[in-house]
Amino acid sequence: MTKLFQPYIFIKSFSKFPGGRYIKHGPYSGELFREEVLRPLLMAHDVVSIDLTGARGFGSSFLDESFGEVGLQLGQKEAERRLIIKCDDDPSIVDLIWEKIEIANSK
Repeated sequence: MTKLFQPYIFIKSFSKFPGGRYIKHGPYSGELFREEVLRPLLMAHDVVSIDLTGARGFGSSFLDESFGEVGLQLGQKEAERRLIIKCDDDPSIVDLIWEKIEIANSK
């Protein structure tokens, strides 16, 4: 694995408008992001940086299905070590993602 030096820019590479939980619910779902973007990045790189700046409307279901599920698969400590998440225009999204990962690991 190699380190990821360039952040993954969500709005340029995925969508400005994230969707719902599952692929069957429409485009740009949390499931699609997890399976097509986040997991492959984590398989290829030791540390993954995701920049969510500029995206609009992160629903709880999107965050649960993408980051919460990956956080559950990695475990809390490994997720904290391997994921760098930023959102300059709404830092509370980053806090919410870490909350989703923590909740997923507390079940």
